[in-house]
Order: sequence, then structure tokens, then C-alpha cells
Amino acid sequence: MSGLKFDDFFPGVISSKTHSIIDYIHAGTNFIAAALFYKRGNSRAGHAAAALGAGVLMNALMTDYEYGVFRVWSFKTHGVLDYGVAAASAATPKLLDIDDGEDAAYFYAQGGGETLVAGISDYNDDSGSRRQSQWTNRRNRSRWAA
Repeated sequence: MSGLKFDDFFPGVISSKTHSIIDYIHAGTNFIAAALFYKRGNSRAGHAAAALGAGVLMNALMTDYEYGVFRVWSFKTHGVLDYGVAAASAATPKLLDIDDGEDAAYFYAQGGGETLVAGISDYNDDSGSRRQSQWTNRRNRSRWAA
């Protein structure tokens, strides 16, 4: 799947297209949460949610899948970064000393949700990859040219 050994225990039921949609929803959710944290006066949680949203958005924009924009890295690389985002999310309350139960619970839930989505995503699905299709087209053209 993403190349991590423990990832092989999960079924890959989420396609790259579905995963890309989930990523943009996930980023937007974090930006909305950041605004709500700021409004409630918890700037630490607000900064953390905004940074988390920016990280998820950057990963989505840079991935070579259906709704990726810059398509710099593969969906498999995206998967490894997803687990990093999940770990950062879950560690945020302890790292930033966010004591409020509801605010901390948000980050724990984000970490758990990200781990679940990453675990059941099929990171071998390169159906939306432009780089893969370009490689396949080049390879097919070279076969016919010979």
C-alpha cells in the first residue's frame, strides 16, 4: 500500500479519486476548526488546526492523483505523508499543551480518522496518475516505433 509494513494489514478499499476528495474535505474541516478555535479564544489550537489544514492541503495539491494540481509525488508517497499527518495530529495536544478536553479531543479524532483513511486507502491505485499514463503512453509508442 503506502510502503509501510503495518499498512498491509488493512484492506485497500478507498480509491485514489475518493481519497483526493476526502483530502480536500479534511483540509477545509481543519480551516473551519481553526476559525472556531480562534473565535473561542484558543489561539494555540487555532494555529495548530490551521497548520494541520495547510499540511493536508499541500499534500493533496502536490500528489499525482485525480484532483492533484502540481503532481510532484506519487500517491504512494502521499500515503507515507498521511501517516505523518496522523501522528502530528494526535501529538498536537501534548506538544502544544492544549488542556481543554474538547479542543484536545478534536486533534485526537483527527489523528484517528487520518490513520483510518490512510489504512484503508489503496495506495497502489495509480488510475488518476498523469505520470503513470505518460509513462505507459511512451512505452507503448516505443513498442510500435520499433
